[in-house]
Amino acid sequence: MEEQFEDWIITALEQGRQPGGLDPLEYQAALDAHDIEAKARDLRNRDAARKLVDAEKVPHSPPFDAGSLNEILARPTPPPARITDWMPWEAALLLVAQRKVGKTTLLLHICFCLLTGFPFLGRYPVRPVDGNIALLNFEVSAAQLARWAQEVGVPGDRLFQVNLRGRRNPLPVPEDRAELAAQLRAWDIETLIVDPFGRAYSGQSQNDAGEVGAWLTDLDMFARSEVGATDLILTAHAGWNGERSRGSTALEDWADAIITMTRGSDNDDARRYIRAIGRDVDIEEAQLDFDQQTRRPFLTGLGGRKEAATEKHLQELSEIIVDMLRTHGGWNTSDVTRALKAQGVGHQKGDPGKALAMALRQGILRVEDGARGAKHYYVNSPTPTYPDVPQPGYVPPTPTPPLRGGVGGEGNSTHQTIDLPRNPETDPFAPQEMIQAP
Repeated sequence: MEEQFEDWIITALEQGRQPGGLDPLEYQAALDAHDIEAKARDLRNRDAARKLVDAEKVPHSPPFDAGSLNEILARPTPPPARITDWMPWEAALLLVAQRKVGKTTLLLHICFCLLTGFPFLGRYPVRPVDGNIALLNFEVSAAQLARWAQEVGVPGDRLFQVNLRGRRNPLPVPEDRAELAAQLRAWDIETLIVDPFGRAYSGQSQNDAGEVGAWLTDLDMFARSEVGATDLILTAHAGWNGERSRGSTALEDWADAIITMTRGSDNDDARRYIRAIGRDVDIEEAQLDFDQQTRRPFLTGLGGRKEAATEKHLQELSEIIVDMLRTHGGWNTSDVTRALKAQGVGHQKGDPGKALAMALRQGILRVEDGARGAKHYYVNSPTPTYPDVPQPGYVPPTPTPPLRGGVGGEGNSTHQTIDLPRNPETDPFAPQEMIQAP
C-alpha cells in the first residue's frame, strides 16, 4: 500500500496537481523528495554522459604492462642507450637552453646523428633509428628550418617537418590530432621532437604542476601510443638564470634525461656550455663550440664555466705578476705572494704558483735554480728580429727597367746597366761574372 501511495503522489506531482485529502506538510515533503530524486537522476545522467564522451576521446592504446620480475627479465634486452651517456633508450629527453645559444642547431645535430649514425658531438656513439624523425616546429619558419637542416646534413627524405608557427595547435584538437597521428604513423616515425614546450603547451598555466604533469602524460600518450614513436624529445627555454627550464618543476621531473645549454657567467663571455643529467646520465659541464661550415657542435675539451672562470682569473693574475717581475726579476713564489698581498690583489692559496706556471708555459717567464732548491723567475726578453742578410755568392737580380712614355720593357729599353768594378777579394758579395746589358 505504501508503494502505491508514493506512486499516486508522484503521478499527481508530475501532472502538476495536488492530491486531494493530503496534508499540506506531507505534500511539501513529498514535493521536496521528488525534486531531490529528479535532481539526483539528472546528475547521474550527466555523469554517465560525461564518462561516455571521455571514453570516446581516449585514443586506442595498449593496456597496462605487468608481469613478475622474472618474466620482465626474460624479455629481450633493449639497447642501453640511444646516445651513449646522453640519452637512454625509449627516453623522454628534455633539452633546456638559454635564448640564442644554438638550441635549434643542436637539435638538428641530434637529428643528423640519429639518422646517419654520426657520433654525437663527434665523440659519443649513437644507435641510429630504423624509421624516420618528425619535428613539430612551433618556433622557426618552415623555410629557415629546412635550410638549416640541409646545411647540417640531415637527410631530406627522412625528416618530416610539421610547421606550426602561426597555425592552430593540433594537440588539443581531436580531429587535427587524429589526422597528425595518422600521417606520422604513415611516415614510420621513430623519434618525435616537439619544439618548444612554451608554444606547444595548451594548458592554462605553465606554473601549475598538475596541469603541466597531465599535459606531459598526454604528450607521452600521443607520441608512443598514437604515433608509435620510440623516443620523445621536448625542448624548453631556460628561466632568467639559465640554470633550469621555465615553468613548473613537473617538466624536469618528467624527463628521463635533461640536456642544458647555457652561456658563460660573465656578460662578456659569449662561449657556450653544455651538461646533462638523468637516469644513468651524468655529464659534467663542458665548453661547446660550433663548426661554422658544417654547423656541427663539438666539445672543446676546455671544461665548464667554473674552469673558464678559473682560467680567466689565473690569466689576469699572471699578467700582474709578469709586470712585477719586470722590475723585480729573480723573485721566487713566496716573494710574489707577499707582493700580491701587499698590493691587495685578491687570490686564493696556490694561485700565485699556478699563475707562474701558466706564464712559463706561455714562454713569457723563465725559471732559474737558486740556493737550497729555490726557483727564481725572470721575464724573457723578446727575441729580436733582423732583416735578411744576403749570403756569400748571392747574385742580385737585374731590376726591370721602368716604363716611361711607352719606352721600356724587353726589346724596347734605352736603359743601360753600368757595371762598377768590384773586387771579389774585398767584396764577399761580388759576382763571379759580370752581367752584361742586353
